[in-house]
Amino acid sequence: MDGQIILLAKQDPFSRQAVDLAGILFGEKARVFTGTVGDPIPAELVAAQPKVLFSFLSPWIVPQRVLDNCELALNFHPGSTDYPGIGCYNFALYEEAETFGAVCHHMLAKVDTGLIVEERTFEVLPTDSVESLKYRTMITMVALFHDIATRIAAGRELPKAERQWSRRPFTRREMEDLKRIDPNAPPGEIRRRLRATIYPGYPGPYVEVGPERFFAPVPDRPALA
Repeated sequence: MDGQIILLAKQDPFSRQAVDLAGILFGEKARVFTGTVGDPIPAELVAAQPKVLFSFLSPWIVPQRVLDNCELALNFHPGSTDYPGIGCYNFALYEEAETFGAVCHHMLAKVDTGLIVEERTFEVLPTDSVESLKYRTMITMVALFHDIATRIAAGRELPKAERQWSRRPFTRREMEDLKRIDPNAPPGEIRRRLRATIYPGYPGPYVEVGPERFFAPVPDRPALA
């Protein structure tokens, strides 16, 4: 697969848009690998030496040995430079961020640490939930993928953002801790945690009473994004 364009993506509607765009822009040079979290990394990828590797919601963390074989490796992150790592939507809502968005950055083995190519942001609305913020971010990220990939297909130079990551990536443990509600906390703190952790189809925030956990209700339907 030397000289090819490789796209790593999930199997979801927004990833399919990125897949379609890659096919339109790069034609037969585009090779796509899709999967779900927990799938083994494709064996063909380990031996590949692509011209460009795109990661768009990739279910795989790409190891350094693969990145070393790429001329260019770019990740599209659903979160602005203030929110690297896991739970980006959740922490943005919890911290009551005024803006949010998506980032294209160079890939390193450590997730969400490479230099930023471009960041696009939009206003976070008082009515935004995790679901609506994720949906709006996905639309922004697809547009960002379109524009960055078009630059590459046309042989134009990539931009370089003035802003870089403002903090270390959030961890899964921090995300899980955000769901824990202290019933003695101030009402404002409880409201922020509820807003930041309720998402359709997933276990929501909870309080602990002895050995028992009591979960807040979440919408019983598929999420929009």
